[in-house]
Amino acid sequence: MLNLNNVKTIYLFFTKKLFKSKKTKFFILFSFFPLIIFLLVNGIKAVNHSSPLEGSVFFARGGMSFFFQLYIQLVSLLFGGSVLGDEIESKTLIYLQASPASKLSVLTGKFLSYFTVSFSSFFLGSTSLYVVTNFNNIFDPGSMKTLAQLEFAGFLSILAYSSFFMMLGALLKKSTILGVFFIFGWEGLAQILPGAAQKMTIIYYMTSIIPIELPRGRGPFNFWVERLPYFEAVLMLLFISTLFFAATAYIFYRKEYVLADHS
Repeated sequence: MLNLNNVKTIYLFFTKKLFKSKKTKFFILFSFFPLIIFLLVNGIKAVNHSSPLEGSVFFARGGMSFFFQLYIQLVSLLFGGSVLGDEIESKTLIYLQASPASKLSVLTGKFLSYFTVSFSSFFLGSTSLYVVTNFNNIFDPGSMKTLAQLEFAGFLSILAYSSFFMMLGALLKKSTILGVFFIFGWEGLAQILPGAAQKMTIIYYMTSIIPIELPRGRGPFNFWVERLPYFEAVLMLLFISTLFFAATAYIFYRKEYVLADHS
């Protein structure tokens, strides 16, 4: 049974703990990497009296690839997979299971805390880059709408990826290895396979809800997929998130974790 008070307590405890962790601080700093590159290159160009990088072009070609083809996947893997994976690795999951809170309350509170940290780091980096690279027209209704759509796309994408990687973490030991293969292997390979292979990836739906089309190309960091109707893609991402969260809850409820499992 889901108890909202227990969910809130667990959420606040782990959110506070996570924001103090080195991993969170690293991902927050990493989210500013494109902005640092943009400012550094334009600083050098200014010294050399060269034409500066065009902000909107840099965001569309560099920022979009970084955030939607690398950052979202990595932050979701390393935080989503840690919801239960960290407890298994540190051999503390058995104690969480023995707490007065139900397993569903524990899982929901932890997942929401890890998701909050993941999305917050994405939001800080992507918003800062967009504001700086579109500074001259940032308050135009079109620019504000684009920014809102980008953040919404990031929200749903992190939700879907995190749910999937959380399930892997509950199901398998060393699930990060499989997660890396899914991101840099399967999601790229599926785009060139015939039939419905693309539909078995998350990026297939993610690319259909972003307002700025990803650059076309090949390779694990830069590929193009067909776009679906917007609302169909939104519903599919919500469905994926719900499906894998429910699967994780079922695994967590049915599986008995004992200290011997962690040795």
